[in-house]
Amino acid sequence: MKSLCNLLCTAAIISAIALAGCKDAEYSVTDNSVYIADAATGKVLNVKMEENGADVNIVVRLAKVSGTDVTVSAAIDNRLLDEYNDKSSAAYIPVPAEYISFPSGAEATIKAGEINTIIKANVEKFDTKGKPYALPVTVSNVSGNVARASSQSSLIYTVVKPLVTSVPVMKGYPDQSVAIRGDEQDWNILTKEWTIEAWIHMNGYTRNNQAIFSNWGGGDGFTEVYIRFGDANSPYNYLQIKTLGGQLETDRSLVANTWYHWAFVYNGTTLSIYRNGKLDVRFNPPASGRPDGMVQFQTLKMISSGTYFTNQCSMCQLRFWKVARTESQIANNMYYEIDPSSPDLIGYWPMNEGEGNTFEDISGNGNHAIAGPNILQRWDHNIRFDK
Repeated sequence: MKSLCNLLCTAAIISAIALAGCKDAEYSVTDNSVYIADAATGKVLNVKMEENGADVNIVVRLAKVSGTDVTVSAAIDNRLLDEYNDKSSAAYIPVPAEYISFPSGAEATIKAGEINTIIKANVEKFDTKGKPYALPVTVSNVSGNVARASSQSSLIYTVVKPLVTSVPVMKGYPDQSVAIRGDEQDWNILTKEWTIEAWIHMNGYTRNNQAIFSNWGGGDGFTEVYIRFGDANSPYNYLQIKTLGGQLETDRSLVANTWYHWAFVYNGTTLSIYRNGKLDVRFNPPASGRPDGMVQFQTLKMISSGTYFTNQCSMCQLRFWKVARTESQIANNMYYEIDPSSPDLIGYWPMNEGEGNTFEDISGNGNHAIAGPNILQRWDHNIRFDK
C-alpha cells in the first residue's frame, strides 16, 4: 500500500511539474508582443505627400524589452482597407504598388535591450486628384517567442496632399458680388441638409455687414442663408448667420490677418458653426424651411454686401454639400484636397486659378463662379494652411 501511495504521489508531482512547464511555455509565448506604435491612437494616420513623395515611418515596438534580438517585417495588406471601408463607410483607395518602396527593406531588427525599430516606406509622388489614397500596413512576421498584438499590429496610413495654393483677395463694390452660376438666378436646389465650408482671411473687421455668403431662397424668408461678419453693434470681429427665421453668432474674438476655416452645417434641425474643425456655436432655428422641410438655394453669392464690404477678404477651398458633414469629416479634410467626384457635393471651388476672375466648380456640376467688376483686388500665392 505504501508503495502504491508513493507511486501515486510521484505521478502527481510529475504531472504538476509537467503542467507548470506547459503553463510556463504558454506564458513565454504571450509574455511579450509587438505592435505598431501609432496604432495605439487609432486605425488611421495621415502622412503628407510632399515634393519627395510621402515618407512613412512604421514604428514597430515591443510591449517590453527582450533579452534577445527580435526580427520583424512589414507588409502591405489591401484587405485592411476593405474591412475598414465597410465598417466606417469610408472609401479609401490602395496606393498603386508601383509607387510603393521600402528603401532599406521591409524587415528590421529590434536589438536585445531595445524597445523599438523603424521600417521606412516611401510613396512616390503622384497626382491623387483629391482622392483618398491609403497605405495599409501590417506586421507580417516576428521572430522568437514574441506574438503580434491582435489589435495594434496593423495601421492605415492615408496619403494626403497638403494645400499649397493661390488665393483671390476680394472686397465689396456697389451692386457687385461673386455670383455662382454668373447672372443666372434659377438654382432651384432643394435639400433638407447642407454644409458650406471654406478657408477665409480678413485683413480687418472694421465695418458691419460684410457678407461672405448670401442666398435668398426663393424669397419666402424662411430659407434665407445670410452669413456675414458683424451686425449693428461694434466691435464687428464676429461671424453671424441669419437663416430659417433666426440668427446665431460667434464670440467677438476674431483676429485680423488670420486664416480661419469655417463650416456651417444644417442637419434638418440644428445649425452648427465650426471654427478650425471644432464646434464653435449651434442653435435650433425656429423654422425648418419650406412646408416640406426643404431648404431652397436660389441665388448663392459671395462678397455680396456692396459698399459695406470695405475690408479685404481672401477665400479658398469653398465646398457646398447637400449633406450635414460631421465634425470629424470637417477636421480631417480641411487641410487637404478632397475628391471632387463625391456625389454629395453641390459645388467645389478650390479658387486656386491664380489669375482671372472666374472660379471653376470642379465637382462637375457646372456651378462656376464669376467675380463682378472691381471685386477682385489681386491674387496671393503659395498659401499653406497646415503650418
